[in-house]
Amino acid sequence: MTLRADTDRPFKPSWPQRFSVLSSFFGLGLVAYFYLITEPDLMAYYQVPGWVLDPRLKMALCAIFAIFLINDAHRYSQARRQQKQQSRQLQDEYDNLWQSRKQLQHKVHTYAGHADKLKLFISDKLLEYIEYDEKFLHFKSIAAEVRHNGVIGFDKVQSALEQALAQPQLNEADQSRTREALQQLRYVWDLLDLATTDNIALHLANQLCDLEEPYYQQSLNPESADSHELQPTFSPVAGLVRALTPLLNTPDSLHQAVAEGLPCQWQDDPSFWLSMEPCGVVLGNENHWVLLLENLLKNAQFFSGKRPYRHKYRRIGVRLAEHSGKVRLQVFNSGPGISEEDKAKIFQLGYSTRRVKENHGKGLGLFFVGEIVKGYDGAVAIENIDNRPRQMTLRLEFENGDVHTDSFSIDVEDDLPVCQRHGETGTEKTLSWSFEQRLRSVEVSSADAHQPNRKRLDSSSRSLNWLDPQRPDNPSWVLDINLARKSSGIQFTPLDVRGVQFTVELPLAASRLAEDATLEDLETIDVDRLNQPFEALDLYHESNH
Repeated sequence: MTLRADTDRPFKPSWPQRFSVLSSFFGLGLVAYFYLITEPDLMAYYQVPGWVLDPRLKMALCAIFAIFLINDAHRYSQARRQQKQQSRQLQDEYDNLWQSRKQLQHKVHTYAGHADKLKLFISDKLLEYIEYDEKFLHFKSIAAEVRHNGVIGFDKVQSALEQALAQPQLNEADQSRTREALQQLRYVWDLLDLATTDNIALHLANQLCDLEEPYYQQSLNPESADSHELQPTFSPVAGLVRALTPLLNTPDSLHQAVAEGLPCQWQDDPSFWLSMEPCGVVLGNENHWVLLLENLLKNAQFFSGKRPYRHKYRRIGVRLAEHSGKVRLQVFNSGPGISEEDKAKIFQLGYSTRRVKENHGKGLGLFFVGEIVKGYDGAVAIENIDNRPRQMTLRLEFENGDVHTDSFSIDVEDDLPVCQRHGETGTEKTLSWSFEQRLRSVEVSSADAHQPNRKRLDSSSRSLNWLDPQRPDNPSWVLDINLARKSSGIQFTPLDVRGVQFTVELPLAASRLAEDATLEDLETIDVDRLNQPFEALDLYHESNH
């Protein structure tokens, strides 16, 4: 059995075996000497000289023997101490071995329990994924069968609806319902088409290639477009209005604002803030754009209602504008940020961040968003919005001409914004001011803003809530102003801005045309220079003929 100490070398005990030979033989000789001197007959027989009986010799021999005994005792005590030390070291080896054995047994039990839990977890996940794959494949097979058997039915229903729209006696309300039914029928068909394809992005890219030719023809001859056929392009603004209409409380005012064709900021709904600018058309199918919008908006609705991120000034922010030959859509919703690991997986099939009380998402909505963006040769980005500390300045102007200026800072505690006055150590959720004068104007500025925000108050104002005008979709502060005839009260409250913003960019249809190449440019091309590499080939054919 090999025992190992704290070092890597095995411990080998050494037991010194030493016998006192010199002292033993000297003692025997001393005994024989004293025996000899006590027997006169032996001394006479052996003729021992007289100096042997000298007392000094006796003392010298006894002293030498005593020295031998002391040396033996010293060597014995050293050997004894060494044996005790080695015994203690051996006992420590046994204790360490026993302790390591107990720790090893504990690790074995712990890892065995972890292994069992890991096996159960893996088996549960495998069963879940297998069940999900089976359901997904089953759904795809059902959808494919419905698509295969529903082509004829779809054509018949579509033809019937188109014929109904062509009836002159149909009133406006019935025409609107019929047109909406036809639109929803095509939308359902496009969803079924995407659900049954193996590669959605490639399928959409092929559709765009097929739509390029009719788009070029329509660009050359706009009068040849048939209004009853599916158009090769669609309006992103119309698609956004169509996706938002079922989610809004007052959609009529939105349609009226969009009908004017001007940039609008619409905030009549308590759940949405909308900013739309006129955009060019996009090559493709409007239903794909509506599907992308619906998934982003429903995802925003789910997280915007979660505590502790919601407050009464929080809305879902939607921005639509044209930027550098692309249509840019931004959808902001409150809620927890998305980690870098989730950002890389969030557009995968079956992956979902909804893990609250076992209420898992299906992982299909953002998957469709990612596939549609890839199919349309676009880009999608995710940005986390957090609360940030900053310096603020409040400037108040009163009707008598007095001006009051106060500076304070907004800090972040437990991920929430709080206020701190200059020169004070404590923080407050809100800051309040009261004056015995009536306000004329209020100005709020921050260190990170390009210009201050100014609000002028008229004489009829009594109370109002002034939200951050630089970020109307996600305001970072609110100013509550209460006015009386000869007094004023102001309360500043920083707002929680935490959330996630999705940014989608799709190329406009005009970017697919070579707008710089005109007929005049074609006339200036040096055709002879381009034909020079093929002159030898022409001469070869002429010589053979």
